[in-house]
Amino acid sequence: MDLKNKVKKSLIWTFGDQIVTQIVFVLFGIFLARILSPAVFGVVGMVTMFTNFAALFIDMGFGVALIQKKEADNEHFSSVFWLNIGIGCFLYLLFFFLAPLFSIFFHQPQLTILVRVICLSFIISSLTSVQSNLLVRELKFKQKVLFNWISVILGYSVAFFLALNGYGVWAVVWMTLVTATSNSLLYWISSDWRPSFLFNKNKIKELSKFGFNVLGDTSVNYWSRNFDNFIIGRVLGSTQLGLYTRAYSLMLLPLRNISSVITKVMFPAFSKKQDDVASIKRHYLQIIKYISLVTFPAMIGLSLVSREFVLLFFGKNWIGMIPVLAILSLVGAVQSIFSLNGMIYNSLGKAHIAFKVSLLVNVVLIIAFTIGVNFGIVGMAWSYLIASVLLFFPIYNTAIKQLNTSLSEVFFTLKGSITATFSMAMVMIVLNNFLITSLLFGFAVKTFVGTLIYFIIVYNLEKALVKGLLLKVKKLLKIR
Repeated sequence: MDLKNKVKKSLIWTFGDQIVTQIVFVLFGIFLARILSPAVFGVVGMVTMFTNFAALFIDMGFGVALIQKKEADNEHFSSVFWLNIGIGCFLYLLFFFLAPLFSIFFHQPQLTILVRVICLSFIISSLTSVQSNLLVRELKFKQKVLFNWISVILGYSVAFFLALNGYGVWAVVWMTLVTATSNSLLYWISSDWRPSFLFNKNKIKELSKFGFNVLGDTSVNYWSRNFDNFIIGRVLGSTQLGLYTRAYSLMLLPLRNISSVITKVMFPAFSKKQDDVASIKRHYLQIIKYISLVTFPAMIGLSLVSREFVLLFFGKNWIGMIPVLAILSLVGAVQSIFSLNGMIYNSLGKAHIAFKVSLLVNVVLIIAFTIGVNFGIVGMAWSYLIASVLLFFPIYNTAIKQLNTSLSEVFFTLKGSITATFSMAMVMIVLNNFLITSLLFGFAVKTFVGTLIYFIIVYNLEKALVKGLLLKVKKLLKIR
């Protein structure tokens, strides 16, 4: 099968994965939010902000290096496999002994046992990192998707059962472990690849330069995205952190559902064509056009119906989330395009530039969050939005220069979706001011009218694009 067809099939399966996963995430997430308090989600957030960061070091960036390196062989894969297991075991022991310090720092005694249990996922994940990256390298996303569906559904089912039976925070902890364990078992059972009993230091050295730059970039990026959780948990407590993290997870929906899907599939595809920058540029501009068509109206619209959305689906216990969601949704619109920068750098083998850029982003966001926390979680949300807008132009311009394009060309490419989204927002703001009715009716009317206005305007401005997209969807439905 040629590269083009592989990319098409990979996109189909990966988008299908996101649809199913997010349906499960939204439905089970809402059910859990109604059963569990914001404080429970805040406690989990305190644990996972550190454990998720540590999990980045299991792979050490070598997974991305294996995908990007054209001449990678079994010695590379086996060496990385054994390195991953060693790091996974080391990290578990490290967190096991450091766990009491987390309890002291966040004033939460239960964090000691929670950290020691949830960090078992380090060892579990280290067993299948190579198998997962082998599938990505060959653009075999169908297997990854099916495994993910099974694992996510099992994990959430366990969480829902435990939450209903009063297990509180442990429902979320066991969800994480069940998901990781089932995913690992499926990879081992289905994969033809088995590690050889060898470890070649030279092979690791070959991958280390690129891998360490990727690790540096992802590590710095991680804290730029999680320093807000850290400072909220330390200064404002678990309840405020729970409210903030639920709003933040909704802000990430377009990144998880669209931008991350594009990155997963197009990174290995672009890596195979890394010497043809003109082709990558052409495809990149088309990609962001499609992304903006969906994410811009979705996130701006969510911001404008945040009150109805939170009260209808989460309940009155989550009322403090409303202003945070309204602000962070605007950040999500910007991030849906901004988050593709890593794909550009990594596919072109320029992870060192991404690392340097991430350092600057991290410094700015840390300063912004340090100021914002003095004004509560709403201040944190505003600081995130302001910093994102200020950083967008210089940081984004640096990334797209690698493709020999410019900000003016990007804005010209996105003019249709920007204009249509702005028009939709104006209409919804008017409805917000004059439509006083029940939550459900108000939510339905604003959502319907906003969607209708957007579609009419974008169809007239981007007729060929919309028709092309509808045709692709029609063909896709026939294929499926």
